[in-house]
Amino acid sequence: MLYRVLKRNSTPLIITSVVFGLMHILNPEVEKLGYVIMVYYIGTGLFLGIITLMNEGLELAPGFHAANNLFTALLVTADWTAFQTHSILKDLSDPETMGLMEIFAPVFVVFPIFLLILSKKYKWTNWKDKLFGPVVAPPAEDYKILE
Repeated sequence: MLYRVLKRNSTPLIITSVVFGLMHILNPEVEKLGYVIMVYYIGTGLFLGIITLMNEGLELAPGFHAANNLFTALLVTADWTAFQTHSILKDLSDPETMGLMEIFAPVFVVFPIFLLILSKKYKWTNWKDKLFGPVVAPPAEDYKILE
């Protein structure tokens, strides 16, 4: 039974999402906002993993991550964030008073809407097999070594 669980696409999806979140655990945002911000980081990892599996390629995930970080760095910063840049806006509010909706809304509202938009644009189908089906080895191809 454990073998069948480990051979599903959902297992590496969950593991990589949690690892993505844990890679951000030393960010100063976690210290200021508390461990509840890990919902955002792990949710973002889950979102990136889903678009990787559905698109059957890695192009969209690092592109989204880079765009998200660039947007944050250029648009708004605060004295307590990981990115210390000369951005357009500076957040002077107290981070301890941040509402939970500002953490949960991107993960549970914005990311699903964005998944819907991407699924229409790229005509993604067969969600169940791609997200929960068995891990399938790529087909063996003959590669020619360029000289």
